[in-house]
Amino acid sequence: MSASPIDFKREASAKLSQRAQPVHELRGAMNPVVLIACAVAAVLGAVGFVSARVELSSPSLPAPTSQGGKQAEPTSSLLTAQLDGKTPEGQLILSYQQLARGQEAQALATIEQLVKAWPDFALAQLVYGDLLMARSGQMPKLGADLSAVGTEIGERSATLRAESKLRLAALVERPPQDALPKELLNLSPTVRHAIVVDTTRARLYLFENNGKGMRLLSDTYVSIGKLGIGKLAEGDQRTPLGTYHVGPRRDEAAERYGVAVLPLNYPNEYDRAIGRGGSSIWLHGERAGSYARGPLSTDGCIVLSNDEMRALADKVEAYETPVVIANHVEWVKKSAAKPALNAGFEKAYGQWEQARLKQDAAVLGGFYEPGLQRGSDSEVERLKHNLASMTKHELPVQSLERLSVLPWQDKQAVVVVTYREVSPIEAKPKLKRQYWREQDGRWRIFFDGLVG
Repeated sequence: MSASPIDFKREASAKLSQRAQPVHELRGAMNPVVLIACAVAAVLGAVGFVSARVELSSPSLPAPTSQGGKQAEPTSSLLTAQLDGKTPEGQLILSYQQLARGQEAQALATIEQLVKAWPDFALAQLVYGDLLMARSGQMPKLGADLSAVGTEIGERSATLRAESKLRLAALVERPPQDALPKELLNLSPTVRHAIVVDTTRARLYLFENNGKGMRLLSDTYVSIGKLGIGKLAEGDQRTPLGTYHVGPRRDEAAERYGVAVLPLNYPNEYDRAIGRGGSSIWLHGERAGSYARGPLSTDGCIVLSNDEMRALADKVEAYETPVVIANHVEWVKKSAAKPALNAGFEKAYGQWEQARLKQDAAVLGGFYEPGLQRGSDSEVERLKHNLASMTKHELPVQSLERLSVLPWQDKQAVVVVTYREVSPIEAKPKLKRQYWREQDGRWRIFFDGLVG
């Protein structure tokens, strides 16, 4: 059984031979000169910014920009960031803000309340212990390197500092106003929600269609696979990159998967086509007793805190909610956005759509790759049967509503289309999905079938 966060701090403190005074004896006794002097260096530096300007301008974490296009001041951005003070993350960041302003008594009170309410929040316990030791004059800076006191403690300390760095970075560098990830530019107004995961920043963004297009509704810190991204096989402890959709919500095994599970359709048809394997890649909450999570700490799933997972699962719709998992999110201004889809694909899709509406089997057959073996409509024999029926005009279509079009660039250009097919001879519309790819300059379908 692993040690609790409180045990971790107790163990570290014992090995350092540093005994903090009780809180009630220290109220108002903290040395303000020490903490105010090192407020930015200690609070920001200890959690990974070090020199914030240098850190934020590294290739993996571009420097934040203000609305005027000039480089923003990281400290200023942190101090003015708007927080949800009801969430544990918001309370943690509030304590950082208070310290950076020199409000050390308020910071200690904030973090003390946080650890009482969330004793399993290991990162908060680390900051709380650091504050107590700094107050006693025995620790020079917050989040001091604990690697010297033991390998296990040092590793856990490094994991917590990495988590803190990413949580703070998400406040310093916010998505541009009036912008969307480029993959979401072509969603139909009927798509209610979309999810984008930026694995580099350990952040999940939830978008909502408010009648005027997609807008960013919320974002949250997440954990991904222990060995990073680029899943290829079962058990490789990696999180896949690509475009997926959520399946039906499953509330099960809360001790292991938290309050809710949203399965992703990994491996999708493109993954299968190029030989990627594995299964059970989910969005889910955290297991009992582990509020704080390192950014690389799962077996491949994407894990949120339970309160944020509950809010997410309560909103999104199964089968129709797209999930884009990317190594880096490219934000595009909606007001200046150019079509994100390949012109060749758009031309091919338009021709396929017209051929399907007209039941033109001769033209339609040319849009499917030969030898298809998967899918209710694109399996070889099924496709032959359908095309034969269309020559007799036995499969009429009243309308084809294109719901979402998600481009993805991997080893080749791929486009995933979710659409609704309405037929005058069917009682209910069919929800269907296509996978297109470009080969030798030609766009064709390698999967076309029912969803769900």
